[in-house]
Amino acid sequence: FLDAYDAIRRDSYLDVVESLALATRSLPELRLQQRLQELCAKVQRGSQPCVAELYTLRSLFSGSMLGLNKLQVSHVKALSRVLFLTTHLPAFFLRHRLQSHILEIWQLDRAMLRLGLGQLSEEELRAACYLRGLNSTHLSMAACRAWLEEWLGLSCKLQASEASLLANSMVLLSLNYIRAQE
Repeated sequence: FLDAYDAIRRDSYLDVVESLALATRSLPELRLQQRLQELCAKVQRGSQPCVAELYTLRSLFSGSMLGLNKLQVSHVKALSRVLFLTTHLPAFFLRHRLQSHILEIWQLDRAMLRLGLGQLSEEELRAACYLRGLNSTHLSMAACRAWLEEWLGLSCKLQASEASLLANSMVLLSLNYIRAQE
């Protein structure tokens, strides 16, 4: 069942990357605009971005055109589908619900970091990856742990106001991860 649900979720991944690439055109700061365009192109070509690349772009996601409250509705709907949230709500409720879910994951990340990944069972580790966008059913435990460490490295450095970056990172860090491991 996880593979079937992941296939549904993955249908939205390219929509998220394309929405992000389109949104870069209206960003005011040329240097950050180019970096985000390069990152989107890299992901679209099948490469895996690193957490440091995403982290350097965090200012774009905290209140500018890429904050959750400023994203195009189609982008918000695609991100909602990634989290298996209904998209049949008015834009205000979609944004609020998406932000609520992302902030819940962000708080869980902080708790998981305090607990330590070594305390998680294999099932808990796989579930944590899956919740954050990565289909872990065909990955080794080492690959799951490595991805989750990367994720926590980003998530736990972000502020609540940067929830949009976290939501988009679910796609950017997951889309090509399995391919990068092969």
